[in-house]
Amino acid sequence: MSRRAIVIGAGLAGSSAAERLAARGWTIELIERADAPAQGASGNLAGVLRPLPSVDDNRLARLTRAGFLEACRHFASLTAAGLPLRWAQTGVLHLARDDTHAATQQRVVDVQQPAADYLRFVDRGEASQLAGWPVTHGGWWFPGGGWVDPASLCRANIARHAVAIKAHYGCRVAEVERRAGLWRAYADGGAVIAEAPVLILANATDAGRFAVAAHLPLRAARGQVSHLPAAAGSAPDIVVCRLGYVTPAIDGLRCAGATFSIDDGETALRTADHAENLARLAFILPGHAKGIQPADLGGRVGFRPLAPDRLPMVGAVADATAIEASHPSRPLAEMPRHPGLYVINGFGARGIVWSALAGELLACLITGAPLPLADDLVSALDPGRFLLRGRQRRVRRDDAGSGT
Repeated sequence: MSRRAIVIGAGLAGSSAAERLAARGWTIELIERADAPAQGASGNLAGVLRPLPSVDDNRLARLTRAGFLEACRHFASLTAAGLPLRWAQTGVLHLARDDTHAATQQRVVDVQQPAADYLRFVDRGEASQLAGWPVTHGGWWFPGGGWVDPASLCRANIARHAVAIKAHYGCRVAEVERRAGLWRAYADGGAVIAEAPVLILANATDAGRFAVAAHLPLRAARGQVSHLPAAAGSAPDIVVCRLGYVTPAIDGLRCAGATFSIDDGETALRTADHAENLARLAFILPGHAKGIQPADLGGRVGFRPLAPDRLPMVGAVADATAIEASHPSRPLAEMPRHPGLYVINGFGARGIVWSALAGELLACLITGAPLPLADDLVSALDPGRFLLRGRQRRVRRDDAGSGT
């Protein structure tokens, strides 16, 4: 197979996939309807980089740990290459919600016994010192966590292989189809924008416009981030989370957020959402939001693609029309797929921690290289999982109705 691919979408998902394939010698046609990369949810001022552990080291914990470690490696590699990625490993303090949650956090550390440079539990006093502000509880301290400018990450991914990645900005894909072994992306007027053996859908919920991907259960989650004026060096100079987050000062602004509203299409900033973010900030750092008026704040609204199970979709796209609804469920490995069609999508609010790992996983799946995740985690991200679940539910309903 010719090592050429079309990637639709130049946000975190698309730029990560393009970079990882280009690093393997592939030529990429990167198509983006906006006039620049990272104009969707990937355009926020800052995103948080941190994992999410659990006592039983569950699927989400394993995936976020793998994503966090791969992201740190990838970001350091981009920086070493002289690319203008803006990020800082300030550390992330994840405060407990209450005493019960604090006990759970402590137990996670006791059971998992992570390396101290990855995670440790800190009491209220040390947490207050780290935050530079009095807090009500201790929590998890991730020394290697921090914040990332997602737009700069997208630009750095694309710039790293500028010769191999040809970007088409301001270019809307009206439809896609496979003909004579090649995928074609068509413009509104019917002209072919690009063609290649491999097509990767990284265009958030817009992927559902295409017939071959209409079955993917992607929804948009509106998120509003509030921008608070902040002097350089003012507290906190780390990222602090507690049912929300607040960043250090970045270019004179501190990000606090974020709201989360599914199927809410309002693009304008809402004062009520700023008030909600200020309430979160007060819960994180009591008194920090004092005197700030919601109506005085700026911010940004983004729409994050979300899957029903809140995990990304990474892998080959199933051929939904070839699956017989009445046929007993088969393993994912036997599910019919569209040749050369892949998706990397559904990052939700975790694009920073997912993107590097998802890009690497997708590149390995496409090229047949060893996978960076265990098989059960690869299956957990397989976009065909939703068709499998739907078929299982139908079979159970049919069995119940027949009395078997």
